[in-house]
Amino acid sequence: MFDNSYEYIIKKKAEGDLLVKRIAAVVGYVLFFFLLTAFTLAVIPSLFVPALLLICCLTALLVFITWRFLCIEYEIVISNGDIVITRLYGKGSRKMIFSSPISSLSEIGEYDDKAYEEISKLSLQKDHVCLSSLSAPEVYYAIFEEADERGIVYFDAPARAVELLKKYNAAAFRASAKRINNQSKGN
Repeated sequence: MFDNSYEYIIKKKAEGDLLVKRIAAVVGYVLFFFLLTAFTLAVIPSLFVPALLLICCLTALLVFITWRFLCIEYEIVISNGDIVITRLYGKGSRKMIFSSPISSLSEIGEYDDKAYEEISKLSLQKDHVCLSSLSAPEVYYAIFEEADERGIVYFDAPARAVELLKKYNAAAFRASAKRINNQSKGN
């Protein structure tokens, strides 16, 4: 029996901009704590201990509120012919990034050099990058149209997800030469 749904979560690796933002956040937290402590010690040294407790609480609150935006995961759900991609912030809050019936996608394929050349020629108004890493091994893309705008979404797709994408929209699926060669060697 063929199961018509698949759900998986991709954790965004700390690299590039996200790594820089995380480093800046940690430096900011430390600076916030020490500058506020130094200011308190200079202005009201007699209330230093209660003020230090307040500063620790404020720093913890700042970390709690902001760090979740630096711990990003993508939840990809393929169910009954629809694909929904949601961004999870620190496992606490979520924001839907992309939702579409798979049958309405105009092209689905593995992102490789040939796909890059073809996609760069298109005029796309929207793009959603929902990848664990820019060097992820199984990067796929889907071209969609919504409200008279064309867009593209990039996402990691394990074999089960690729199988469902093919099932629901085989006409739009573009297999890369690398994958075709690997499949012919296995047969």
